[in-house]
Amino acid sequence: FLIITPTRIRTQVGSEEENTFVTKACSIYQTINEVLKAILEKNLLGLRRLELNSIYEISRLLTSTVELEKVMDLITNSLIIIYKAELVFVGLREGDKIRIAQAKGDYGHLLIGKEWHMVQPLMEKFFSKVEPSFLSIDELMTLPGFADLKVDSGNKIMFYPLWSSLGAVGLLGIVFSSESIDDNDTRNLQIYANFAAIALANAKLISRLEREAETDFLTGFFNKRALRNILVNELERTIRYGIPLAVIFLDIDNFKCYNDTFGHVSGDVVLQKTAEIIKNSIRTVDIAGRYGGEEFVIILPGTKEEGAVAVAERIQKSIEIYPFPHRKITASLGIALAKNDDSVDSLLERADQSLYQAKKQGKNCFCLDPS
Repeated sequence: FLIITPTRIRTQVGSEEENTFVTKACSIYQTINEVLKAILEKNLLGLRRLELNSIYEISRLLTSTVELEKVMDLITNSLIIIYKAELVFVGLREGDKIRIAQAKGDYGHLLIGKEWHMVQPLMEKFFSKVEPSFLSIDELMTLPGFADLKVDSGNKIMFYPLWSSLGAVGLLGIVFSSESIDDNDTRNLQIYANFAAIALANAKLISRLEREAETDFLTGFFNKRALRNILVNELERTIRYGIPLAVIFLDIDNFKCYNDTFGHVSGDVVLQKTAEIIKNSIRTVDIAGRYGGEEFVIILPGTKEEGAVAVAERIQKSIEIYPFPHRKITASLGIALAKNDDSVDSLLERADQSLYQAKKQGKNCFCLDPS
């Protein structure tokens, strides 16, 4: 409250003096009111400027970060900090689905991994425009994963479709308390969502390129480069912690002759089916890869001689009895157990020498490195 009073009692002053006082009081009141209004507006502008600066800095970080997990962490954490969001989640497009890849805030852990089909009516509604969609609690509860969440009836629920030049990248969902955002925040969030879409598209593209750079296109196995990098890490674990490690080198017998006789398309089928047999013959912790041509390498962490021999025999027998097109296919295998003084090259060389011995013994068999 602002109270302005004269220094003398009203009965002691004349009407002219009283009018002068009232005029001055009104002037003082208006001046102070303008000053206070200016201060408040300046503070509000300062907050808006701080918010925009925060969005700018985070957007700059987003577009310079190439690791997908880090991008999603930055998106979710920053929205919770700046806008005090109660729940933030990022859904990534995978084919015809949106899969929740990251979620932070109340009950966020319950959403990760949930999938929503893009043909679902709500999804079609989200991706029919570039602006955000506001949802009611009832609409939100129709999405898988939300039925068990406790969302306050007064909360604001916003879904931003994330678009890039490559198309729909994903979806950004935010749940706010009723008084935490206004129309200006909504406009700023649209800017933020645009940067988030670009960052996610870039990170997804780089992630795919990195995956393709270490994957054999034909079989889906690791390629030679990736296998050698994996072996470096596995050998370090063996040397440091004494964990057993075995390596199997496999070569398809007479594959060149098969290719020359029946063609490369049939040869590709043999490579693919061989990879499938190998995959079905090993544990999930084991690593298989195509080393080159018709050669495969299988890395068996934590495996001693007996286990490695059992895996090699299982693979060899499975290939022998599989009904490949045109004619029977067999494979020869060499086994080597890692030693403390091994390098990647020396370990693979010993496995390769064992494979050579299996070839000398008539093929369609396996040999164990004696050293």
